[in-house]
Amino acid sequence: MCQVRTQDALPQQASPLYNKIPPEIRNTIFQLALTAYDDPTRKYRPAAHYYRPGFTCAHKIDTNLLLTCHRVYAETARLPASMNEHTSWYFRPPPGISKNEIPLGNSPGALVRQRDLRTIHVFAQQYWLEGAHGGFAGFVRLWNIARPTHLKITIRHSDWWWWEFGEPIALDAKCQGRPSSHHSSRPSDPFEQGSWGARFRDIEGLDVLQLELETLEYKKTELDAIIDRARGWQFPLGDSRVLLLNESKTKRMGWIGVPIDQNFGFRDDINDFVTNIPEETEMDDNGTVSNENSMPLAQGSLAAHADPASVDHIIVDEISTNWPDAVLGASSHAIEWGDPSEMPVNHRATQGTAPKVLTTPRQRLEAAGVVFDDSASDTCKSTNETCTYYVVTLSWEAH
Repeated sequence: MCQVRTQDALPQQASPLYNKIPPEIRNTIFQLALTAYDDPTRKYRPAAHYYRPGFTCAHKIDTNLLLTCHRVYAETARLPASMNEHTSWYFRPPPGISKNEIPLGNSPGALVRQRDLRTIHVFAQQYWLEGAHGGFAGFVRLWNIARPTHLKITIRHSDWWWWEFGEPIALDAKCQGRPSSHHSSRPSDPFEQGSWGARFRDIEGLDVLQLELETLEYKKTELDAIIDRARGWQFPLGDSRVLLLNESKTKRMGWIGVPIDQNFGFRDDINDFVTNIPEETEMDDNGTVSNENSMPLAQGSLAAHADPASVDHIIVDEISTNWPDAVLGASSHAIEWGDPSEMPVNHRATQGTAPKVLTTPRQRLEAAGVVFDDSASDTCKSTNETCTYYVVTLSWEAH
């Protein structure tokens, strides 16, 4: 980066920016001109891992302002780095972006650029965060070279351990390595050596830590259990301060997307069989479809995989006890019961009444006070295959 001092530049008194507009208004204009914005010419695929609210297309910063004159350059050269959030992907980044685009490193060029960084947003797979070598551990070793003040870590639905197979999700900042969904640390437990939470002891200058966790709606109970445990996490920093949770800044969000492309990862967010059920399909109590062109329903597959909001119409003669309530309560469409006496008790209705319309995943989240962000949902209007995501963001502040 070229170094230009304001006192070495021409005063530009012939320009209205400098002879009429007050400095505070001029600085606001510069900040607005150098703020990142969505580039509609570089839209992301809705079925990609990286597609979500705020990331429906590439971000762009126009820096032509810096080319106008030496004085403008001297006053604005550091703004693109210091004002905007800088994103690092571990792994599966959008096209045209390397795995890690944050200039953390020891090269002269990196040292010049990174000193202006303030906010870093990391999209991290869980194994990267919890790994003993490299990963977050390596990221932390380079942190104090730049010393940004704000770190946000996002774990998306497809970043959890074995998300492809619908395994229960678990996260524990105090445990070394992969945590268990059956055992978790207590508030009084210390951070184990090598745990990702303990690595904050090597970080200095951090003022805010945000942890954004995302999963499918049917795993809401699992994520809420993680959130409850995280309320007791207090991260000690290397500068003798401690990161304490600010409960008032906890945010819960929902959004609706499409299933992740099979060519870019497995799909547990919607079951292939469910999406292929034709209208007016009949099934027996074993989950066998009478349509000869259909395939049998795998035992438990709906419990682990389905968000059946895309099922148009199902006629059921009998309901097996293997059908979970999570599925029976997930469809946004009508389910007609062939024999009301065979219905599960909680879904039984008087014979001859209208089919029962079950609540949708969105309605269940909204009933729990979750606010939906529909900025990424427009692309879902043309397809029946949709997934409802549940996102919680926690914020810790240094004291």
